[in-house]
Amino acid sequence: MRRYRAARADIPEGILAARTMLLTHGHPPQGVLPAPIERSWSRCLDSGLAVELSPQLEPLGQEALRALKEQNARLLSQAMPEIESLRSQLAGTQSMVMLTDAGGTILHALGDADFISKAQRVALQPGVSWREENTGTNAIGTSLVERQPVFVAGAQHYFEQNAFLNCSAAPIFNPQGAVAGVLDVSGDYRQPQAHTLALVRMSAQMIENRLFRDEFCGQLVMHFHARPEFIGTLWEGMLAINPDGRLLALNQGACALLGVAPMEAARLEFSQLFEGSLPAFIGASRQALPRSTPLKSAAGQPFYARLDAGLLVRPAAPAQKAGRPEGAPARDALDQLDTGDSRMRAVIEQARRVMGRDIPILIEGATGTGKELLARAIHAAAGRKGAFVAINCAAIPEGLVEAELFGYEEGAFTGARRHGAAGKIVQASGGTLFLDEIGDMPPLLQARLLRVLQEREVVPLGGSRGVVVDIAVISATNRNLRDAIAAGQFRQDLYYRLAGLRLALPGLAQRSDFDTLAALILREEHGCPVAVDAEVGQLLRRHVWPGNLRELRNVLRTALAFLDDDDRIRVAHLPAGFVEECSPANAEGAVRTETGGGLAAAEAELIRAALRQHGGNVTRAARQLGVGRATLYRKLKRLRLS
Repeated sequence: MRRYRAARADIPEGILAARTMLLTHGHPPQGVLPAPIERSWSRCLDSGLAVELSPQLEPLGQEALRALKEQNARLLSQAMPEIESLRSQLAGTQSMVMLTDAGGTILHALGDADFISKAQRVALQPGVSWREENTGTNAIGTSLVERQPVFVAGAQHYFEQNAFLNCSAAPIFNPQGAVAGVLDVSGDYRQPQAHTLALVRMSAQMIENRLFRDEFCGQLVMHFHARPEFIGTLWEGMLAINPDGRLLALNQGACALLGVAPMEAARLEFSQLFEGSLPAFIGASRQALPRSTPLKSAAGQPFYARLDAGLLVRPAAPAQKAGRPEGAPARDALDQLDTGDSRMRAVIEQARRVMGRDIPILIEGATGTGKELLARAIHAAAGRKGAFVAINCAAIPEGLVEAELFGYEEGAFTGARRHGAAGKIVQASGGTLFLDEIGDMPPLLQARLLRVLQEREVVPLGGSRGVVVDIAVISATNRNLRDAIAAGQFRQDLYYRLAGLRLALPGLAQRSDFDTLAALILREEHGCPVAVDAEVGQLLRRHVWPGNLRELRNVLRTALAFLDDDDRIRVAHLPAGFVEECSPANAEGAVRTETGGGLAAAEAELIRAALRQHGGNVTRAARQLGVGRATLYRKLKRLRLS
C-alpha cells in the first residue's frame, strides 16, 4: 500500500490517512475531512490535478494587474477600510489579508513583511489566480466554488507545497447576489486560528453592505431588523426599492430575515414582502422620524424599519434666499436637528441662508458630532432633485482616484464595463457632493478636485469630452485646515474654494440639549420611550463624550441590549468601564483637556486617554472614540503619538 509521505511530522494522523487514501484509491475517505474540503479534493481529482504536482504560477504583468484593479475599482474602494481594519487586528500574527476579484485573482495584499515573503514562494501575491483548477484545494478557490466561507488548515490543501498555510476566506456578494470577490486571511499554520474565519466572514459582510449603500446611494433604501437596536449594524437587512414598489436588490441580511434569495429580488414587490403598501409605509416613516417604524412581513413577522432620512423629508419649495418666511413648513430636515441648543440653532440658520446660492459649505467639528447628518439635512431641505453622494476622502486609494471619482468610458482599459461607468461626481450632478474627511485628501486628488470645482466639468478616464455637472458642494473635516495649509498638507486655493461658509458643530459635552438628544436616541433605538434612572442620567451628563453623538448612541444602544425585561435603564445596564470613565476625577481631567490647548491638543489628549484606558489597544480605543481603526492610526501618525 502506498502511503503519503509528509514533509512535516506534525500533520494530524487523520489527514495523513486521508491523503494516503486519496493517492491509493483515488478518492478521499468520507466523514474524516470537513465537507467542503472533501468535496474540493474530489473535484481536484476529477479535473485531473495530480496531488504530487507543485504548480508554478506566474503573476500578471504590471499593466494587466493595473487594468484588473481599475475594473474592480468600486470593490477595492469599498473593501479597503475593512482590509486595513482586519490587518490591524491581526498585526504580528505571521499572516496577510488579501482581496481577490470574482475570478480568484489577488488584487491587493497587506500583512507582515516576513510572512508575505514566504507566501510569494508559492505565488500567494497580487496578480495570481487562486482558482481551484489552478491551485487545488485552497480557501480562496474553494470558497468561490462553495459560495460560502471556508477554512483550509495546513495539509488540507490539495498541494503539499501549500501545507504551511492556514487560510480563511469568505466570498463577497454584490447586491444582485453574484460573487464580486473573495476576502482571505492566510497565515502560518502554527498560529492560533480560532476566530479568524469569523473575523473574515464579518469583514466580508461589512464590505457587502458598503457595496450595497454605494450602488444605491440617493435611492430609496429601507434598513430593517426584528430588533430596532440592530438597525444600522452589520446584521441589518437592506432593501433597495423603486418608487413604484418594485424591489431592486436586497443584502444578505435581508435574505436571511425574509427567507428570500437575492436572485428573486427583481420579481418581487414591496407588498409581497410586507403588510400594507409602500406609500403608506413612507408616510408612517415621515411621521416617525427620527425613530424606526414598526411593520410586519407578509407572513406576520414583526420588524422595525427606517428609510434613508434624506429621502423621507418632503422637499420644500426651492430654498429661499434669506431665511424662512413666516408660515413656511416648520419641520423640514434642518428643523429636525434643532433640539434646543442655541449654537446648533445658529448653525442651522446660517446653513439655511446660503441654500440655493451656490455657496460651498465647510462643516468643522470633532469626530462624531454629526457632520454628515447635517450635510444630509441641508441637501434634503434645499430640495435638490439629484442624489446625495458621500465620498470619504481618506478611504480612496490614490491609484483608483480617476475611475472612482471621474468615471471611465467604454474601452478605457482592459476589462472596463461595457458602456463605461459614471464616477461619484457625475452621480452627484443635480444633487449634493459631500466630501467627508476633506483634510485627509491625497495631494494628487486635491489638484484634480480643484479643477472640477472651478470648471464644473468632468472628463471621464479614456474620454476626450467633458461632462458638465451641477453640484452643491459640502465638505467636512475634524482637522484644522489652516494648520494643514501651513504644514504644506492642504492646498490653500482648494480651501478657499470649499470654505464659502464655515459651520462649526459643537461637541456633545458643550450642548445644552443633552437630555433631549439622549431621549430621542433611546426612542429611536427602542421604538418607544425608555425610562432612565437618575443615577444613570447623572453619569451620562458627567461624561465628556470624546466620541460625541456617535459614542452616546453606542453607549445607549448597548444599555438597551442589556435591558431585557427591565422597565428602565440602570447603572448595571451601562457598558463595562463606562461608569469608571464617568468618575469625577476622570471627568475633571477630560474637561481641562477639552478647554485648553486648542483643537489639536484636545484631540491628542483624548486619544492618549483612550489608549491608556485600554492598555494601548488601538481597536478598543477607536471603538470608544467612535472612529475606525485606520482613521485612528492616521491620527496617531499625524499627531506624532505613535
